[in-house]
Amino acid sequence: NWLRAFGCDEALLRDGRGPTREELDQAVPKNPLRMRHSTLHGSWLNSRALNALGIEKPDFTSPPGAIIVKDATGHATGLIVGMEDWITSKLPLVTAAETEARARIFSRELASAGVTAFTDASPRNDAAQVELFGKLVASRSICQRVAVMLGAEHLDTLTAAATAGRAAGISIAGTKFIPHGVYETKSLAREVRHAASAGLDCAFHATEVEELDAALGAIETVLTEFPSERAERISFRIEHGGLIPPNYVSWLRTVKAWVVSNPGFIYYRGAKYAEEPGLVPYLYRLRSLRDEGIRLAAGSDAPVTPSKPLVAISAAMTRTALEGYPMNPAEKLDLQQAFAMFTSSAARLARLDAGVLEPGRLADMVILGKDPISAKPADLMNIPVDITLVGGRIVYERGRPTVAHSDSADLHSGQ
Repeated sequence: NWLRAFGCDEALLRDGRGPTREELDQAVPKNPLRMRHSTLHGSWLNSRALNALGIEKPDFTSPPGAIIVKDATGHATGLIVGMEDWITSKLPLVTAAETEARARIFSRELASAGVTAFTDASPRNDAAQVELFGKLVASRSICQRVAVMLGAEHLDTLTAAATAGRAAGISIAGTKFIPHGVYETKSLAREVRHAASAGLDCAFHATEVEELDAALGAIETVLTEFPSERAERISFRIEHGGLIPPNYVSWLRTVKAWVVSNPGFIYYRGAKYAEEPGLVPYLYRLRSLRDEGIRLAAGSDAPVTPSKPLVAISAAMTRTALEGYPMNPAEKLDLQQAFAMFTSSAARLARLDAGVLEPGRLADMVILGKDPISAKPADLMNIPVDITLVGGRIVYERGRPTVAHSDSADLHSGQ
């Protein structure tokens, strides 16, 4: 049987490198192993997996764009990049039971980190995926509030997706645009026009300047065609905003785009960024954008980085990498501003009546083991989450066994 693992990131490993084929063979000698990179762009395979997939056969032809990393002798090292869909198509299908088990594990991990709601922004999402999320929510395999973005290529499933979402209490959070190579502004504008005409928010993956440029150009084009009152009802989102040079700040403000940042990248991947110091002033900018009136929200981008909002909030306040590198301290936020990106601002962007503790709001709350206001910013990430509630229901309580969070144990403190 195939063994499938996920979440390896060489940047977080002690030696700063991924595993070798020999190390994988030693760890898993009898089964074919696929271990996916946390970015979903590559996989490590052991020898049994390479043999099962026929990758080292003389007549093997790799898919376009694939990279099979080889050593000095010409043998595959086990690292394969750009073949994720191809590898998946060759593996046994994931069963419904496996999907439910994975969802339960990941949902509990999110709850233990204090996550009460999330948006799944995969460009692969279509009506079938919304229906699947609905089943997982209905079975309480997922205990958070769920929103789903539809991939731009799947907008033809919008009617069915909206129907499935309403039945399951899942909101359609908009359309996700992601480049297949490089965005082309004119064709992107056509796709944005289609999504916006359906009343959907538009989210653009943009970690590089070229992606940001094309996204803002497409937004600007569509805004000139829409009546202002109609355009005001649509949120345009720059997802990540990994690299924002100064000359793009006024453009962001002009088109009134949100920047949904990932400050956790500063902490987890700072060592990589430090290798290119010329880019650091423009990486995951926060204070300078906020000072210019640009609306900010934030996410973990899990599972690319760990789903720990407190780590990301701490990084937004300290601008320090895990290894201690300072990452443009001028972009620091204070505690209230950093928390708002994950609470009130995130709720506003997601159109959730949540994010603050007030009567009439959704009872989605997190109880921390220590007052974050009195903690040093660098210590914030180490504060434990004691209790997580969604809709007034306890979905996680530190120290209580997982079984206590099943459907038959609707727990309330003090009872």
